[in-house]
Amino acid sequence: MARYGPRTASAEEGQDNARVVRLIEAYREKEDRRALERVFSLHGRILNHIVRRYSSTSGEPYEDLLQVGYVGLIKAVNGYKTGSAAKFSSYAYSMIDGELRHHFRDTGLVKRPRWARSLYSQVSEATLRLTGELGRPPLPEELARDVNVTPEGIVELMKLFLDTNVSSLDGGGEEEPDLSAIKSLQYEAFSLPVEDRILLEQSLDSLTELQRKVVYLFFYKDLSQTEIGRKLGLPQRKVSRIIASATRSLRALISPRK
Repeated sequence: MARYGPRTASAEEGQDNARVVRLIEAYREKEDRRALERVFSLHGRILNHIVRRYSSTSGEPYEDLLQVGYVGLIKAVNGYKTGSAAKFSSYAYSMIDGELRHHFRDTGLVKRPRWARSLYSQVSEATLRLTGELGRPPLPEELARDVNVTPEGIVELMKLFLDTNVSSLDGGGEEEPDLSAIKSLQYEAFSLPVEDRILLEQSLDSLTELQRKVVYLFFYKDLSQTEIGRKLGLPQRKVSRIIASATRSLRALISPRK
């Protein structure tokens, strides 16, 4: 009688894995993004479970760790051998968990520039919000539209900030981050493109601390040279020379790249 009874849990799991394999193959062979979305949706619970466990024990923000776990899920989709006897869910669990462990080993070993921390914060917030809206982690294209950065830029930012050699969703070898790929998806009125903001911040970081203070007070706070001198305890003539030298340095750094 057992042969006519309900399917066993093992049989159901086997059929579920076969469905995931078909979705992964559809994505790889036909670049079917809907198939990829479905894989993400089916494994969102695993992702959230692992991320919440690490967040509760480490004290790191959930949204930051969600981004790291998302990288592990992408790697699982790219690396899973569809002919393997192992279930994709087990493989994905291992990859997500491994990515988070890698993150905790390497956190703090790489100095991340100020502009990267600011942009990554926007991407993390968008990831959390879109995950709630979509019921799955967002694709790079969806994040790109939300934060106005190219999809390639999203992937390169993840490489830089997450201390990982994550490959793009379309495959490819492991490489160092290409920061030149971080560009605005579209230009907006009265707003500098992200690539220009990055270039400006990188150039400002090359100045001395005193030069940065003077530039900030003069160009951003609109103080006069005399007011800056009083604030910093410098003669007005010294402030004038600092502004002139800082401007020359910034022009030299920015002009050749334009």
